[in-house]
Amino acid sequence: MLAMNKILFVCSMSLTLLACQSTNSPDWYNAPPTNDPNYLVSVGQGRSLDQAKKSALNQINAQLWTQIDSSFSSRDVYQSSNAASSSSSLVDSKINSKTATVTFTDIEYPLIDKNDIAYYVQAKVKRESVIKQLQADIKQVNQQAEQQLQKLQHQDSLIWWLENRELVKQAELIAVRQSMLRAMEVNDIPTAPHMETLAAAVSKTQSSLVIRLNNSKSDQKAAELLAEKFSVEGVKTSLKNTSQATHHLRMSTEVRKSMVGDAFITTQLTTLTLQGRQGNTLASNEIISSGNSLTNYSLSKEGAQRHFAEIVETQGLWKSLGIK
Repeated sequence: MLAMNKILFVCSMSLTLLACQSTNSPDWYNAPPTNDPNYLVSVGQGRSLDQAKKSALNQINAQLWTQIDSSFSSRDVYQSSNAASSSSSLVDSKINSKTATVTFTDIEYPLIDKNDIAYYVQAKVKRESVIKQLQADIKQVNQQAEQQLQKLQHQDSLIWWLENRELVKQAELIAVRQSMLRAMEVNDIPTAPHMETLAAAVSKTQSSLVIRLNNSKSDQKAAELLAEKFSVEGVKTSLKNTSQATHHLRMSTEVRKSMVGDAFITTQLTTLTLQGRQGNTLASNEIISSGNSLTNYSLSKEGAQRHFAEIVETQGLWKSLGIK
């Protein structure tokens, strides 16, 4: 009987401790302030204080985006039907990626709390600071575009295109920030004329690129593979001499054969040299591929060629050419 009483006592204490655990979120978290004329305010939660702060900043980002786009996911808060207990979801919904790059300065965290399951944070940032940041982002991207346009005059067209084809995507960043500023009823909204010019120059440069593939008969399959890769990148190629060629890709392969036991081994050392119109070397790389067969060297050579294709696929076209 004594043992049974001890067990009942332990169980009772365990239930008491569980009941004492705090799982309620703060009142200010469940009813965050809205329509503050001077601040953007939001709340966040996470298993650590850092996660909670990031969550709150994501919600401020979402506020900016929802002013111009209604298709967003907000934080889901679960309220238990049992009045004696409540809990909140620890996983915030995914915020639209178009807002994820907005960087805030002068962030304030006036309210911080925690319970047994999470940290809770209220974050606020001055509307004036957000406006200045959005304006600065637009001006910075426009300045970068101007600098790249100046480089086009003395840089190789292919290398220049590779450097700037991703930068053109910043045009979307500008459009989003301009829309945010309009939604915040800001009159001074910067424009980005250099980005528009850059986008047109990138498109024009890409359409003018023609790469002449110089290869031996034994490299024909490798050349065809590379031609397909260039096509995927939107760059034209030619396997014949043409006056329109802006670049030359020279291929040279050294084949080595050996026997290991009963296996026929073929090793190919393929040197790829990318040159400009004037014959200047822009990049070079050596790809070592191998194949083996228990039948003959012909089959092991086919294996080496397939291995070459696998290496190019894994490394990517430009890295395979030696372009970093």
